This record gives sequence, structure tokens and C-alpha cells, in this order.
Amino acid sequence: MMLLKLAYRNFFRNTRRSIISGISVAIAITAIIFARSYISGVLVNISGNVVKLISGHVRITTQEYERRERLLPLSEAIDLTPEFYEALDNEEIVVSSPRIKFGVLLGEEELSTPALGYAIDPEKERTIAGLDKRITKGSYIVSGEHAALLGTGLAERLNVEVGDTLTIITRTAYDSPTGINLMVKGTFEIGIGGMDRSIFYIPLDVGQWLLDLEGRATEFVILIKNPSNAANIAREIRSRLDYSVVSFQYNPLLRYVNAATFIFSIFYFIILLVACSTIANTMIMVVFERTKEIGMLKAMGLNNLSITGLLTIEAGIIGIVGSSLGAIIGAALSYWLKYQGIDISMVSSTSSADMPFGPIIYLSPTPWVVLGAFLFGLLATVIVALLPISRVTKLEPATALKTV
Repeated sequence: MMLLKLAYRNFFRNTRRSIISGISVAIAITAIIFARSYISGVLVNISGNVVKLISGHVRITTQEYERRERLLPLSEAIDLTPEFYEALDNEEIVVSSPRIKFGVLLGEEELSTPALGYAIDPEKERTIAGLDKRITKGSYIVSGEHAALLGTGLAERLNVEVGDTLTIITRTAYDSPTGINLMVKGTFEIGIGGMDRSIFYIPLDVGQWLLDLEGRATEFVILIKNPSNAANIAREIRSRLDYSVVSFQYNPLLRYVNAATFIFSIFYFIILLVACSTIANTMIMVVFERTKEIGMLKAMGLNNLSITGLLTIEAGIIGIVGSSLGAIIGAALSYWLKYQGIDISMVSSTSSADMPFGPIIYLSPTPWVVLGAFLFGLLATVIVALLPISRVTKLEPATALKTV
């Protein structure tokens, strides 16, 4: 208790220096909480778009299609047989839907604009991708009609409006040329520049007829009640089907982002280490200025452990004040931006379809992030301070008392 009182008194002996040290720690903790919440928000944003627009919680393809997906091999399609649907019998599944992904040339007169087409079940995709809520002009497509939904950027590239006729030229699953005229039923905006500039949707039955894929699809996506069970559901389905069944957690993009999150953790440590250098400097000055006082305390009978404890508690007080202030500011800012969001529309408008950033990033802070940053800051402060404090143990009382 006596050491605590002395440390508290010493904290105010040089208030300006203590405040500067505390503020540097507070800034570092604020930056760490904000950065971790932002990265988590980016991961949630990308994960949500991957699930809705690319893979669902579970994605089924043939082994060969997965291997050559960038070539869009229509011949490597899934047979949508009754046995296939029986293998999907699971009460965890909310909705499932086949899709066909294919490359085309689009235009009204000159067929020169490449694009990526998706043949979808319009009703089921209301639940999976929410496409009907992304319509900017016109209306949503329905099964059986020769119509298309175009991304706003793609419609601008083609210079077409709702009601115009669009000519599609592509190749069938048997590699023979095919084409169709479709009415532009509506335009949609996802907010991801690469997708809005390159993607269009048509009804599944029209796509199957166009591509000679009756009763087949290139991929099959599933939404489940509890996303954390996706890997288990995928494993169960894989045991029943001789197909590639992958949960969304194993999407290469998400794995890349998770790896990047680990790398950012190293930068968090560097930020905090730089901030804590002011604590080390403060304790060096404390030891230097109080050399005579420390010698007197040793002469009065205080051992090295007690004196080291006194200075460590003093550094800890600075760490507690700085970390607490940083945790409060960082939490307040992160939780505010959790609901307000950060508009990155300029970034998302130039992003590619392979990097599905939405236009607004909502930070994703948690109490554990805030508490972890606080404890990390306090621990780092004490550890960094121990190096200059360790000099105390080498001081001889007689030598210290002679110090000017």
C-alpha cells in the first residue's frame, strides 16, 4: 500500500511528462482498436458479399469445374437429378439454388463488349443475393422470359436503357456458337465497381436452353441457418456426392484476408512499441533524476525488489491512464462507425469483381477487442519500462548519494 501511495505521488511530480507519455499510449490504443475494428468490418463486408453473390454458405461444383473455373468450362456441369437433391436433405438448409456462370459478348449492333453472365432462379435468388432489392431502374426478371438484368456500369458501357434489346453471343456446353436477343428488363447496382461493370443475370431456364444445359448447372449454392456450421454441412454433403463441396470459409479470397489480418497484428505491435518508447524515455529520466533519492531509500533499508516495484507501479499507472483513455476513445469511435459506416464508394467503384468490397464499411468492434487492446497496452508499457528500471538494481547507495 505504501508503494502504491508513493507511486501515485510520483506520478504528479512531473505532470507534463506523465501526461505526454499517457497520451502517446492512448493514441496507440485508439489506433489499434480502430484498425482491428476496421479490418474486422472489411472481413464482414467481403464475407457477406462472397456469400450472397459468389458462393453461398456452401458451394457445389464438379471437381474439374473447380480446377478450371477461370475458363468457365460449361461441359463440366452438375446433373440436377432427383438423387442430387435427395443428397441435400438437411434441416439446416434454408434455401438452395443452381446457377450457370458463362462468358459472353454483348451489344446492340457491334458485338464487342465482353461480360460475365449468370443464369439464376429468380425467386430463390431473392433470398440468396437479394437482387430484387438492388434494382435501380426497371423491374426484376421472372422465370421463362427472355430478359436480362444488367449492372449499371455494364449498361453504361453498352449505352442501353431499360426496354432496349440486347444481343448475346456465346458458346454452348458442346462448344458450338449460340446467341439470343434479350430485353433489358432492369438495371441493378451492387456497389462493387468490377461487378456492376461486367455482370448481368438471366432466368435459369432461359440460360439452360441457350447453353444446352437442360437439367444441369455449373454450380449450386446453399444458405444455411447457422453459418458457423457450414464446414460440417459441406463435409456431410461431400460424403453423399462425388462433387467438390466447399464452405464459404475456404473461399481463397477470405483466406487471403484472414492472412492479411495476421500481418496487420504485427503492425499493431509496432505502433504500440513506438508509443511505449516514450514510457521508456520517461523512466530513464525518472531513474536519472531520482538517483540520489533512490540511494537514500536503499540506505534506509528498501531492497532492490521494493524500489523496482515502486517504479514499475509508477509506469503501470501511466499505462493504465493511457490505455483507459485510448480504450474509451477507440471504443466510442469504433462503435459510432459501426452504425454510421465509412463510405469507400470511390475505392469500391474501381475494385474488381474478384475483390468484392461493398460501398460502405461498417466497423465491427467487440468488447474483447477493446479489452484486449487495453491489456496489451498496459502489459507493453510495463515491459518496456522494466529495461531502464533494471538499472536501479546496479546502484550502490553510497555512489547514488554522491550524485548531484
